[in-house]
Amino acid sequence: MKKSFLFVAALALTFAACKPTYDVEDKTIATFEEAAITPAQTESVYHLGQTGTFTSGNFEFTQEVSVSEWGTYYFGNVVSNKTGNTYKDDMDGDKSVKGGARNGKNFLVWTASYSGLDGIKLKQAAKVPGMYVCNSVYAYASMTKGDDFAGEPFGDDDWFLLTVSGSLEGKAVNTQVPFYLAKGKNIIADWTYVDLSTLGKVDELHFALTGSRTGDYGLNTPAYFCIDDLGASK
Repeated sequence: MKKSFLFVAALALTFAACKPTYDVEDKTIATFEEAAITPAQTESVYHLGQTGTFTSGNFEFTQEVSVSEWGTYYFGNVVSNKTGNTYKDDMDGDKSVKGGARNGKNFLVWTASYSGLDGIKLKQAAKVPGMYVCNSVYAYASMTKGDDFAGEPFGDDDWFLLTVSGSLEGKAVNTQVPFYLAKGKNIIADWTYVDLSTLGKVDELHFALTGSRTGDYGLNTPAYFCIDDLGASK
């Protein structure tokens, strides 16, 4: 009986250690679980009918909608509840390599915008502790399998870099936070914490994706990555 008790106690401690160190009900953290931004269907994404904003936690996100004869495209920020980590075509772009959210059901997929939309705003200026990021299956498939735009799978000298910067009252802060979504064949495939505390107090965060696979028109690696629990401590 003592052994069983010790085993159960150890197991309980293990599970406790795996829990987030923050309160998931903290309204300043963007968990993307609000009913107002929950995808309407199973395995779907939250799409605005036109360019506009939505909020989660202390953050305001812009989703840019472009309608043309070739179809409707979404840039900036899309909330997804898609699971699975297989990639067949662009319709699978709104998936994380981990196969879903870090916590809850929803997570954010960020995509570079042709109009210059590059980040998110804070409803109130604050010091942002950090966030969890993961590669999208779209970018991951390109880096691990290669494609018509990026060429062969990543080699030892290739890289895919996320750079986070901030601004306060329209002025850029001095610090930037670089985080490699891939470096050589070490490609992020799980939710990974990025510490943003060095940015200090900001009212806007900016994202930039760069990489070794570039062409005449810029980055050839799909410019997507996933975010969850924005504003959380590790």
